[in-house]
Amino acid sequence: MSLTLLTAPAVEPVSLAEIKAYLKIDQDTEDDLIRAFLSAARVHLEHMIGHHLITQTWRVLMEGPLGESFRLPLQPVSDLLALAVVDVDGSVTELDVSGLSIFQADNPATLANLDGFLLSSKQRLQIDVETGFGPMAEDVPEPLRLAIKMIVAEWYERRLIADPAQLPALAKAMAPLIAPYRSFHL
Repeated sequence: MSLTLLTAPAVEPVSLAEIKAYLKIDQDTEDDLIRAFLSAARVHLEHMIGHHLITQTWRVLMEGPLGESFRLPLQPVSDLLALAVVDVDGSVTELDVSGLSIFQADNPATLANLDGFLLSSKQRLQIDVETGFGPMAEDVPEPLRLAIKMIVAEWYERRLIADPAQLPALAKAMAPLIAPYRSFHL
């Protein structure tokens, strides 16, 4: 299986103005650094909890054969955009996305193969999906937005990007904020 980001989020869950107010910063001299911290904090938090925060599109290539249902490694999945079978020679056969149905109650999402199409072990299923809580910063749950602010504040203070799990005070403070959104893979 492989994952490719097709369209990155158009906005961050926390704006530059919001984080500067949180950090009590008035000058503009470090805006580029703060923007970089915001983006890195979002990506890091997405990795920590197993959810994409802001709408983004991904291409998933899954090796055949596939059964009647299978799990996507991305969440939350909001839409199926395109579906195709990729043969060994690289040729692509488009399929109708209505042949799959999303069951998001599970984490990660399960796709049901409604059309019952079969793939050989030499074929791959290419699925373009839209993930995230929504396209706007306000679509992201407030506890996750606060976690991003806390991460950026710590990184800004230290002037380095460090794994929040390796910073005991930050990890302890963030735990109740992110716990309801964490995905566990067994």
